[in-house]
Amino acid sequence: MPAFDPVSRQLRTARLLLRPLQAGDAPGLLGIYGQPQVTRHYEFDTLVDTAQAQRLLEFFVQHHDRFALIDPQRHDMIGTCGLFSWERTSNMASLGYDLRHEYWGRGLMREAATAVLAYGFAHKQLNRVNALVALDNERSAGVLRALGFRHEAVLREFAFWKGAYHDMHMFALLRSGLGDGAVARAMHDPGAPRNA
Repeated sequence: MPAFDPVSRQLRTARLLLRPLQAGDAPGLLGIYGQPQVTRHYEFDTLVDTAQAQRLLEFFVQHHDRFALIDPQRHDMIGTCGLFSWERTSNMASLGYDLRHEYWGRGLMREAATAVLAYGFAHKQLNRVNALVALDNERSAGVLRALGFRHEAVLREFAFWKGAYHDMHMFALLRSGLGDGAVARAMHDPGAPRNA
């Protein structure tokens, strides 16, 4: 799988370093969630100050197994990706991710999510990973399809943000459905391409 250090819990891919969120990451989160393009489908408003980012950081640290995506060349936090809503008895979790707008379209989130999913299936013994996507968020749905997720349902008026109810796509990736896709290759073949 992508290089994983169990002590630091860092993941390395071809173009990214993924490390757990930590104290001091609030400015990095503000750089991500301070962009309206990123928060368009979020239940909270675009962040405007570090105090708001600090509250979000505390929430992520408490409730998510979330990684900061670091550009090793610039040492900038460019996004987050992680697992949350763990169901230990059924070995199930949900996938969440965000990327600064200027980094969209480069395959970086697909690369990062491949590493996080390989970590989840290999080290956390996950059997199923869920992902919810707004109906008009085709870019995010495309990332999930590329990772091998299957569309299972449309959940009507499932979410509420920006003063309105929204239908959501439900996607899922099962251990039994990994096949020889990018996540399976990342789990089992150290030489597999990291940005597939």
